Amino acid sequence: MARKMKRLMCKCHLISPLDFRLVPALNVIANLYNIPPDIAGATLMAAGASSPELFSSIIALFVTHSSLGLGTVVGSEIFNQLIICAGSVFASKTGKLNLDKIVLTREVGFYALAIVLLYFCLRDVRPLDTDPDGPNHIYISFYQATMLFSGYILYVLVCSNFDAIVACMSAAKKTVGDRKSTRLNSSHANI
Repeated sequence: MARKMKRLMCKCHLISPLDFRLVPALNVIANLYNIPPDIAGATLMAAGASSPELFSSIIALFVTHSSLGLGTVVGSEIFNQLIICAGSVFASKTGKLNLDKIVLTREVGFYALAIVLLYFCLRDVRPLDTDPDGPNHIYISFYQATMLFSGYILYVLVCSNFDAIVACMSAAKKTVGDRKSTRLNSSHANI
């Protein structure tokens, strides 16, 4: 019990510097380099908020040789998606949040892509080569890790060019709408 209390105290001591020092420092970096909020959130803020999970995964992998890393990442993401979103609404003065539909679609789409990529990469389950009768382990190859990393790079690229992508899609949608109305007008003229 005392050991668990020490761990809890260490986590509390880590949270304070992160909240009071890291986030303002990342805001200063974003402002200094004129990084737009979407890109800062997708890169700097995400790295800052996920650094405890990253280090606990590294320690779990290389020091304790446990599979704690995957459970930590997936479990914390579920927490982030559900509890933090709900807490934001509870903490708002009006009891609701107004979200940009296009940005929300981008975020949910990439979250779904991340889940699909993670599922695809975690499908390789088999026992160790040295212990064929032992428990199954999850194997992730270099190719699969590269695929996960590339998914994140794609997300950052889309965030950095999102205004141009939306403008291009809006122009394409308008062009398609103009073609439909032209066809309708010409078909009515023939009648």
